[in-house]
Amino acid sequence: TRAASAPPQAPRAPDTPPYCSLPGVRRVDGGRQLFVDDYLVDWARTRNVTRTWGRLRLKTPAVLTPNQGMDASCHQARCKGMRTARPFGGGSLYDPARRRLLLWYRCGWRGGPYHGVPGGRTCVATSRDGLRFERPKLATSFSPAPDRRALRPRSPKVVRPARGTNVVLATAHVEAFEVAYDFLRTPPRFVALRMEYMTGGRRYREYTPYVSADGLAWTNPKGDGWRSPGVLADRSTFFLNPLRRDPVWAFSLRENLCRGGPSRHMRARRLFEAPHAEAPLRRIAMRGGRPLYGAYFQCEPLLEGDAAVPWFAVDRDDCAFEQCDVYNVDGVAYESILVHGLALLHGPAVGGELKNNSAHVGFSRDGFHITRPDDRRPFLDVPEGWWNVQLASGSPIVAGLGSREERLYFYVGYGFGKGGGKSVYKDYEERTALATLRRDGFARLQATNGTATTRPLAFSFVSGPRYLWEWRQHRVDGVESPRHRAGAVTRSVGARNLISTQVSTAETIGDVT
Repeated sequence: TRAASAPPQAPRAPDTPPYCSLPGVRRVDGGRQLFVDDYLVDWARTRNVTRTWGRLRLKTPAVLTPNQGMDASCHQARCKGMRTARPFGGGSLYDPARRRLLLWYRCGWRGGPYHGVPGGRTCVATSRDGLRFERPKLATSFSPAPDRRALRPRSPKVVRPARGTNVVLATAHVEAFEVAYDFLRTPPRFVALRMEYMTGGRRYREYTPYVSADGLAWTNPKGDGWRSPGVLADRSTFFLNPLRRDPVWAFSLRENLCRGGPSRHMRARRLFEAPHAEAPLRRIAMRGGRPLYGAYFQCEPLLEGDAAVPWFAVDRDDCAFEQCDVYNVDGVAYESILVHGLALLHGPAVGGELKNNSAHVGFSRDGFHITRPDDRRPFLDVPEGWWNVQLASGSPIVAGLGSREERLYFYVGYGFGKGGGKSVYKDYEERTALATLRRDGFARLQATNGTATTRPLAFSFVSGPRYLWEWRQHRVDGVESPRHRAGAVTRSVGARNLISTQVSTAETIGDVT
């Protein structure tokens, strides 16, 4: 008799990033050093120490609610009762020049119009403390001219919104408005990509780029080196990776493998990178000059040799074989690492916006090799009835910088159905929640009478010679001066925060109580 074959299993988790196993000295002069991977700690010489992972704490479920102005639903029978004020794309970024936080959010469902404004709308709210948001009345709201480059069919008509609203962009079918802050440019500016809703392959369009000096007034960057990256699938995103020797724009591209998953898409991610120094964006090169996507439900794997390389997918620590997939992967520079907001989609498949998502987090030092916590529980526990939970791109924001109560703010978009959650088109509302984490709370080392030993560390002072430090037998639960070489000046530091500098890529907001 023939033995029964073993059931298929999900792939194993990725191996340890290669930079964690490299011999030699670790440079630690790029911001706070966090114990989120094995880059710093020499575990072979560390005794009785374990790493524990922090999780978000929900501070308020409704820092932004759809109760004003353009947040109402479109005037269509099928979307009666739908109201939305959540980042879908969009996200939260800090404007250091104006000392304010900006939150771009979806304020209208695709379709419409509503008061003469297309149903697909992106609005902006501003805040000085990250807790209380205002909807500014903009002098002008930007609606682009119809895009004649649409592949099929003809682009939807675009109507200019009325003045005095907080609508920054409005088209008939805008799905997501992805935003990043280019602080490497002089002067810095906000950049964005607009994605139009695509369904069933009947309509699909290229992502459209925009730029803004203040995050409020947006323009098409004509003659500025910007080009559309091409046709991308729903929830593809992009972010700035400044940690490379030569910084790059990174595109997180959805790929449908169509081999399972809750909705039979079996989503995965590819990564495409464009040098920051060459141009803000450029087209994604594919073999034979073909588009990255020919339709929304593209199910053919991309070819070997394409510029977009396989990057991220769920593994067996997330779920059983084909029982979940990855819905979104974002990234933002924080101190010495990149923090990747992850959204995983689980069953059952309800459809539409009623997605059973969970929010997770990952970390990388190069933008490619993502380390994830051993504990695969969601980064945030949410109340029952929340749908399509996603961390806003741009999070975390550092709140209360310099105070004793420094916190990381994460903004979370979600929806819930007042009518029992049976349909996204009936009594459905989307909001923005706020969750917090201690400033150094991603990971910590815990022990009782344990010792943690790091690899040799090098640090360059702003002024003065370079020093090489090698830490030995550093008490986890105390404060002790490191041993040093070459007559380096000794400093007392805590184990949770090895070395801190004033140079950081983190967004910050102050005066938070």
